[in-house]
Amino acid sequence: MIEERTWAVIDLDRLRVNFRNIRQHSGNIKILGAVKAEAYGHGGIEVSRVLKEEGIDALGVASVEEALNLKSLDLPIIILSPTFSFDIPTIVSENFIPTITYTSFVNELEKEAERQKKKVKIHIEIDTGMGRTGVKYSEAPQFIFDIYQKEWLQIEGIFTHFPEAESDYKDFTYLQLERFSNIVTSLKEKGLSIPYYHTANSAAILDIKSSYFNMIRPGLLLYGLYPKYRKTIDVSPIMSFKTRIGYLKWIDKGNSVSYGRTYRSKNKTKVATLSIGYADGLPRYLSNKGEVLIRGKRAPIIGDVCMDLTMVDVTNIDGVKIEDEVTIIGKDGNQEITADDVARISQTISYEIINNVGPRVPRIYIEKGIPTLRKSLISGNCISMQLFQYNTKEHG
Repeated sequence: MIEERTWAVIDLDRLRVNFRNIRQHSGNIKILGAVKAEAYGHGGIEVSRVLKEEGIDALGVASVEEALNLKSLDLPIIILSPTFSFDIPTIVSENFIPTITYTSFVNELEKEAERQKKKVKIHIEIDTGMGRTGVKYSEAPQFIFDIYQKEWLQIEGIFTHFPEAESDYKDFTYLQLERFSNIVTSLKEKGLSIPYYHTANSAAILDIKSSYFNMIRPGLLLYGLYPKYRKTIDVSPIMSFKTRIGYLKWIDKGNSVSYGRTYRSKNKTKVATLSIGYADGLPRYLSNKGEVLIRGKRAPIIGDVCMDLTMVDVTNIDGVKIEDEVTIIGKDGNQEITADDVARISQTISYEIINNVGPRVPRIYIEKGIPTLRKSLISGNCISMQLFQYNTKEHG
């Protein structure tokens, strides 16, 4: 039995299947897996270990701190977001691969690489229309050519990012591809030999084969979620999110529930208080809108979601008792609530929902059909190595 108030189950067996299906769909192309933000809330070390066993080529993170957390896996780690001058000594000493976007950083990195007598691999981001970071596409060929002459820097890859590859209207994405392709052609005409060109995020992997070049960057797909329901690759969610009933009581008609008294009962109502709140990652926007699954049935959230507790109406669910398991995301019987369902009600995207599962929520990892460890993401420390007897058919 799982003895937790609230927990997330991460199915590493499904992760393996997802990765294999992505690889089969994309063919013989290098894969850079996005494992930033603790692998989108699933646990960076555990997810990255499985991806390494499956043959992933590189890991993508957002910061030096995230790279340090994964360095023991002995895989190429590309820091996809901008880093800072104070990060440079660590980048060089640990052989991390930074993203380059401006000249002063290039010069400082070259100086430190020379000081440590170590060649540094880099990737260069080109802004073809994202408008966030990256060298402007019109200036990119000269920028790249100048760096190519550096003694201590080795350009391993060049990439760009799509802001709306998931859209049904892809004119802008194809314009970005044209801009990027022109740069690739220009570099090749100048005789520059650069190993990797990559543009394809999860949305592009699904249905823009011309964006593949020789490396792809799956993120959301690895975790079994689809950008905009374009299901050309068979993947399934690897996370389910659970809690328990902590308290039960009846309230009379007209009674209010939770902060602000935003809910008033229309009839005598049986209320279950759940041991989960927005501090655990349950969106406050679900107040009076969302649902959970209890004993295979849907129970509406009533009143405002609190920091640690949330109330639901269980009047029409028989046999409910304290400590019953409650599904926030996942399957229970014939019913299912997905991260997309929660995102739609919360007026956000599934990325945010899974990333927001809080660091105090233990992750229970299923591998070869059995749980392997329990881990809190707080400070990246294991809080228990206890094995659980857990019915994997129930966690969805």
